Amino acid sequence: MSVGLFTLSLAHYRASKTCAVRGVTYSFMVVATAVVIAVVMAVVMVMLSSLTRAAYASDAAGWRWYNEPKTVITPPKQQELTAPSVTVTRTRTLSPTEQLRSFKRYFDDTLNDAVINPTNANKVEKSMRLNQYVAEQSSLYGMTFKKVLLANPALSYTKNHPTEQAARRPYLLLQRSQKVRAVRRLAQAGWGLFFVYKGREAIDKALAPSVQQFADQHGIDLLGVTLDGQALDSIHHTRQNQQHLAVPFSPALVLVNPGTGEMKPLAYGFISQADLLGRFLNVATDFAPDF
Repeated sequence: MSVGLFTLSLAHYRASKTCAVRGVTYSFMVVATAVVIAVVMAVVMVMLSSLTRAAYASDAAGWRWYNEPKTVITPPKQQELTAPSVTVTRTRTLSPTEQLRSFKRYFDDTLNDAVINPTNANKVEKSMRLNQYVAEQSSLYGMTFKKVLLANPALSYTKNHPTEQAARRPYLLLQRSQKVRAVRRLAQAGWGLFFVYKGREAIDKALAPSVQQFADQHGIDLLGVTLDGQALDSIHHTRQNQQHLAVPFSPALVLVNPGTGEMKPLAYGFISQADLLGRFLNVATDFAPDF
């Protein structure tokens, strides 16, 4: 009995000890779980506190316990302004020459149309009116021309070149006097005259007496140069050419200055004494215009 009681007591002790151990283990697990939960809650509270502070810092809460989401207003994109497409039509003004050419074409067409249709009164009348218009424009131009000449006498040709018969004679005498003085100035400067000819040519024979007379009258030395070896009696002094003088055509009159060796052609072919005087003036003035 004692052994049985001892065995029973030992079993009870062991059961009690096991229960105690199990109780301790369970209590430890409960405590550990509570600690973990507390730590997690603390972390959550810290995070919520941070979020709350951030929310208050950014924007104060309204009367509601939560903030409504803000509506983000996106400004509309400005449309790029493009210049409207404009087609510019330029009207070109015809030049005076183009205008006159166009009018002439119209005038000719109108006149030709009237000539082709001589019984058509309308076409003939149209042509007559155009003729009248042209006559009026010509008269207007002529009157303006006279007006401008009076305002600008230097533009008048007749100022130095009279056309009236009463003034022509003294004008021509003055011109001749200038030409004669030109011949004398050249002669005094050492210039002489070569008459290059062919003694067998009729034109050369006809010109020779006039050239000799011109030289005698104006006091300029004259020397004849024959190209074909035939001397003319009408020329007082003649020499053979001997290929020393080349001229493209004969008869020829050439100004020569023996002192400087210069030579200037005056005329080729037949020429009158009056025209020859003019050539001397041209050379003396270096062909200055006489307008």
